[in-house]
Amino acid sequence: MNSYIHSVLCALAFTLLLCPIECRAQISTGMSGLIKNPSADMNAAGEAVIAGYYINSHLTPSDDKGHGFYYDGKKYDTFGFSLSLTPFSWLEIGYTFTLLKTTLVNPETEAISSPKFNHKDRYFSIKVNPLKEGKYHPAISIGSNDFLGSPGKIRNDGGSGAGYFCNYYIVATKHFLPKDHDIGLTLGYRYVPVSYGKRWQGLIAGATWNPKWFRPLRVIGEWTANEFNLGADCLLWKHFFIQAALVNCRYPTGGVAFRINLL
Repeated sequence: MNSYIHSVLCALAFTLLLCPIECRAQISTGMSGLIKNPSADMNAAGEAVIAGYYINSHLTPSDDKGHGFYYDGKKYDTFGFSLSLTPFSWLEIGYTFTLLKTTLVNPETEAISSPKFNHKDRYFSIKVNPLKEGKYHPAISIGSNDFLGSPGKIRNDGGSGAGYFCNYYIVATKHFLPKDHDIGLTLGYRYVPVSYGKRWQGLIAGATWNPKWFRPLRVIGEWTANEFNLGADCLLWKHFFIQAALVNCRYPTGGVAFRINLL
């Protein structure tokens, strides 16, 4: 399975060389951003995004007690799907669900089924852009994923009731055009109130490069407060967006999205 996914993502990365249009997105949530990190860039007003994403186990939330995306004591790769909307140029909202691997017990025969992706974790995201980028200052955005939980609530399995993906962040992004190349720099801080994602709490940073000879291609490097990720993405045929990345420069992840502007 992993080797097949790796081959598909390598093919997606090669396909990026055929891209005709520039775009910025974080497919794992459907919101604008980098790979794991958000950025202060925003999708265009009226933009709607439907996305599917392969999530490598090195990106799934968990803690050192074996809570989170574990099955039979081992972490597993999974898939996420999202829907996001930018009703205004300063506001993005999103809904994401991620597949969970569990077993089911037949109440009559007590037979245990083989592990399947038969449950899902669901959460909302929000991002607000109070300051647009200017000539001498960066754009600033604040936001959260999985913000409707209760951070103080502890479940019987030791996990927090706030949700696997709960976090809050503030980020600043500034673009520069040296010799007509578009270089974007992002710096921010992410607060994670739950144990599952504590390794991603702290200072986060990222850089993007759109080469002048092929501006639609975006190459991404980011520091998540835990690992360094490297990837690339672009939009195909005005509506189909792809992203391929390596978590910690080793483990493949990526996804596809359909984008349309409703205005």
